[in-house]
Formats: sequence, structure tokens, C-alpha cells
Amino acid sequence: MKELLVFDLDGTLLDGDERLTDTTRKALGELDRLGINWTVATGRMPHGALESLPNIHFKHPQVYKNGVLLWDLNEDKVISKIPMAAHEVEEVCARLKSQGINPWLNTIDHEDNIGAIISAITTPREIEWSGYLKEQGIVVQENLELSNIKDHVLNIFAATENANVLGMAEACADIEGVSVFAGHDMYKSGSYWLDIHHSAGTKGDAVKIVQEQLGAEKIICFGDSDNDFSMFEIADESYAMGQGLAELKAMATATIGPNSEDSIAHFLADRYGFSLD
Repeated sequence: MKELLVFDLDGTLLDGDERLTDTTRKALGELDRLGINWTVATGRMPHGALESLPNIHFKHPQVYKNGVLLWDLNEDKVISKIPMAAHEVEEVCARLKSQGINPWLNTIDHEDNIGAIISAITTPREIEWSGYLKEQGIVVQENLELSNIKDHVLNIFAATENANVLGMAEACADIEGVSVFAGHDMYKSGSYWLDIHHSAGTKGDAVKIVQEQLGAEKIICFGDSDNDFSMFEIADESYAMGQGLAELKAMATATIGPNSEDSIAHFLADRYGFSLD
């Protein structure tokens, strides 16, 4: 049976330092050696995923921004994208700003170039993030007038110390066509993250596209958080990380160990009979 394994990144394939450990890298190499199909489905943008997975060669398209963007690095092209509508962007940004949250917008133009927009860069965190994006070759724009944005908006996000982001799912619940994810930053104590995009884009939907292209008969997925729900719903087998959400564990085929202990690598070695030594 042709299987497709799909891994979330943060809290799943990556350790607590945002790294792919040597042990997990070896396990992925063994999957390639055995001809077992695998890919990643992440809330990150492509540049963020590639930074955390240096020198990894993908054989199949990858799912980014929770399914809003499906990218094939083999041919360096976009397979599918589901941008937000202009009125959704304006309404969400207005509500975020009313809570003291300065939103970032990830964009993609008509030639599939990725960019980022923020109304103004003022805080140390914003300056730091802007510098990081520019290092990745991402064009950063400061734009006070959202109505002037010509590119597609893939998602709206924030990385902040403002705990108000945790209430934005409820605050935006009446905006049709919008999905909101938020939580504590697992890499930075006292910080929070927020990700908002079109509800038509899910990891589950994007993974189904990859499955159909590949002709895989079975999906096996791994995750830890609420943005993995849609993927677990369509999977034939699903495995939650030990430190993951209780709700996700309840959906899973089984729970394995935490991401801090190379649990996926050991699971794969046991399942497919290879050594990690």
C-alpha cells in the first residue's frame, strides 16, 4: 500500500529549539531510502520552514500556512493558494488594532513572490522580525492604507507580548470565511502568536491534494496543536505528540512521546524496521 506520511513542524518534527535533530534527520533519510513518501504541513511560510530544515530535499509538495499555500519546491512553483478577501483583511485588521495588536500581512503577488506588509514598524520585536524577513529575501512594506494593497493576502499574523491575541478567535467569530489560531509562543516565554487566514484553506484540504497527485492510498499524519485537527480528520492513521493538546490526542490513533525526545524518529524506526545508530 502506498502511504503518505505528513509531519507538522513546530512541536512535532522540530525540537524545542526549532531544530531538526540529527536523529530525526537520519529517520527522514531512512524514509527516502525505503521509498516511503513524506512531506510537511505547517503554519509557517516556506522561508521559515526551509530555515528549520536545512539541506532537506523534498520529493513531494509541502503544505504552508495551514493549507492556504501549497508549494512544490521541486519546480519552485505554487500549486494552490487561497488568499483572504479584501473586506476580510480590512475588518480583521481593524479589530486587531482595536486590541492594541499591530498585524503583519503575508502576501503573494501575481508572479508568486512572497512579501510582508505592516502599517508601521515601531517596536523592537517588529524591527527584529522585519530584519529577519529581509535576510530571507522577503520584501517588507510599511503601508498605512490597506485599501492600497495590490497583492493577495495569504494570512494575517502577530508575534507579540500582547495577551489579547488569545481572545481574537472569539472576537472574530462573526466574520464569515475566517479562521483564527492563537496560543503561547513555545519558543519565547511571555510571548504569544496569532495566525488568521481564509477558512477554506486547511491542512486537511491541502494534504488531500498531495495525496491525489501522488496516488497514495493511505495518509498517516503527526501533529500537536489545533491547526492539525483538519489533517487528523482525513487521515487513516494519526499520531499526537506527548505534549500536544488533549483534544488532538482524543482524535488520534495513538499518542507518542514529546517532540523533545526524537519521538517521531523512534516511532518511524520501530514501524519500518530501521536503526537510528
